[in-house]
Amino acid sequence: MHHNTKICKLLINLKSFYTCVSVSPPLLVGSIAMVNGILMSAGQYAYDAVSEQIRFNDYGTYKNRTFSFDFLMQFKQGIVYEIDSTRSTCKKFAMKSSFHPMRIPTNAKFLSEIILGTTSIPQMGLQITTWEGEDAETKAKYVLTFTDYSCLPVSAVIYTKESGWITVAFYNQLLGIQDPMAFVPPALCETAVVESTTDFFRALNSKHT
Repeated sequence: MHHNTKICKLLINLKSFYTCVSVSPPLLVGSIAMVNGILMSAGQYAYDAVSEQIRFNDYGTYKNRTFSFDFLMQFKQGIVYEIDSTRSTCKKFAMKSSFHPMRIPTNAKFLSEIILGTTSIPQMGLQITTWEGEDAETKAKYVLTFTDYSCLPVSAVIYTKESGWITVAFYNQLLGIQDPMAFVPPALCETAVVESTTDFFRALNSKHT
């Protein structure tokens, strides 16, 4: 998904489990939702910064059409699997993109530190930090929020010339990988051969264009 990829590229790394210095925990799973007017999607992701791999399983609507995709991206191996369990198909591509860890971009400008909810009652508020900037490679402008504790992504508002404003929410996030099979290609991929070369952007854009 072209829009989703810009968000994912802007938001990925590892380092601190306590104070949000700039990077997120290395192992995460969670849900993601996105809307930009004509595109609406929701799904799950699994993120492994140690082994440099990501699994996306998403569904939604785009220009009054529904779409779904299941991608396993293994950056160290340079491979992307496009999996369609309903049709029992698996496509294999060579990945030419490098891994981009989830993080606050190094050139981002700090905007504010706020509380979602209330501090009047213990455990009823979430402290977050907000950052803005422009991605040097994609030229996308962004406003990002992360939790102050653990540096988990909370939301992203992205602007690109191609898609306008995009709003993304991250939720139900858990530290660690809950399903050890999340990054194991299914059996139907065993006979798949490399069809062509792709990159992070083109792979996720391919399912709804």
